[in-house]
Amino acid sequence: MKNHVMGLIVCSSVLLSSAFAQNVRLTGNLGHEYQRMNNCGPVTAKMVLSLEGIRVTQPQAAAALKENNLDRNVSVNEVARYLERFGLQTVHRWAGNPALIRKLLAAGVPVIVRQQMKLTDDIGHYRVAYASDSSGITFGDSYLGPSVRLLDNTLERLWKAYGGEFLVVYRPRQQAAVKKAMGDDWNPYLNLAKLERISRAQIVLSPNDALAYWSLGRSRLLRGSAKTAAAAFLKADQLGLPAKHYWYQQEALTAWNRVGWYKLAARVAARNLRAYPNSVELLAANRVARARL
Repeated sequence: MKNHVMGLIVCSSVLLSSAFAQNVRLTGNLGHEYQRMNNCGPVTAKMVLSLEGIRVTQPQAAAALKENNLDRNVSVNEVARYLERFGLQTVHRWAGNPALIRKLLAAGVPVIVRQQMKLTDDIGHYRVAYASDSSGITFGDSYLGPSVRLLDNTLERLWKAYGGEFLVVYRPRQQAAVKKAMGDDWNPYLNLAKLERISRAQIVLSPNDALAYWSLGRSRLLRGSAKTAAAAFLKADQLGLPAKHYWYQQEALTAWNRVGWYKLAARVAARNLRAYPNSVELLAANRVARARL
């Protein structure tokens, strides 16, 4: 195991007004590999470790991250805990944007994003950002290839269903640089308040935006307001979420169970289990709800 710090190559002398380089590329070997079935989380973790000079195989990462071969959903928290086993540190936040990714890449650290695989498909997917230029970000993608460049607008559209969720991965010695790059987003409370502001603004512009209501619910749930979160999640569900949404995100079920809306939680869990009967998270939420009916 090599214990080196990821660096960056500054590819342009042009600087943004916030004094970080636009064109950067992390050094190190990405170690890209195409995923086996439902292995985007394990392969993404493998790529991040490879950038750090840490070698693991896809089967090793999958065995550590997935409960069984039918487990499609690996959470960001599960990825974070796995990476931390190797001496790395992580910061899990929401409301990400391309400018923030550029700052973090300029600080010399990779960023894992959770988003849709394609605009035409609501399958959840992970990518790891390792390079940027003035108009796009380049990702290692376990399904689409080792060098997937997304323009800023496309990146944000793919990210919306997950509220701009991202995971920063760094060595302990890089913490000061990461904290500076993140600014207010380093503070989890301020980050969630930002997510709520963005969600509210989206709802004003589009009152029937189900994904904006979902992000509003998430920001409230994570700040301890289960009752208002439950109402926002209900509104999102009523407006209509993407078909596979609950395969990857179950915060609504958590909120509904927490406030005693067990019939609702059980009904929605059962509806989604018909399409994805092996979901560990949906099964767990359904058990909690039915035990209290």
